[in-house]
Amino acid sequence: MPINFRRLAILVVEDNQAMRDVISAVLDGLDVGRSIYTRDGEQGYTKFKEINPDIVITDWEMEPTDGVELIRRIRKDPMSPNKMVPVIFLTGYGAPERVKTARDAGVTEFLVKPFTADKLIQRVTYVINHPRDFVESKVYTGPDRRRIKKPDYNGPYRRKADNQGS
Repeated sequence: MPINFRRLAILVVEDNQAMRDVISAVLDGLDVGRSIYTRDGEQGYTKFKEINPDIVITDWEMEPTDGVELIRRIRKDPMSPNKMVPVIFLTGYGAPERVKTARDAGVTEFLVKPFTADKLIQRVTYVINHPRDFVESKVYTGPDRRRIKKPDYNGPYRRKADNQGS
């Protein structure tokens, strides 16, 4: 079943005009109903609370508020209108420690720059077609980080859902 992108509102938080233009071209090509652009995490969070978008696409490196802090506010702030919104993280840094930092902040998908239009379209489509369970605890708030069910896993199960049906 094809996705009706016209029904979507996507917030893009990116400080680089050239990158905003690239993202805009991709979202326009998808016929996204509403694309909203801001230049940093502070403006992005204000706009996020105002419009409550369906998806957030954010850069990492921005001043005065970066993308990691934006994600943490979306996930943890009691005033957040939607802690479970899918967040696609764009960054020029793909080192494992950076991926871990983003994951621990509550990112849904990670995309390293430079990227192709197809890769961005894949991420947007993926967060729509494959919504992830959401975890909210004292130490982590965000999408369930477990993507693969391993039938041969013999370790302890700690979540109620893991033990259902046993």
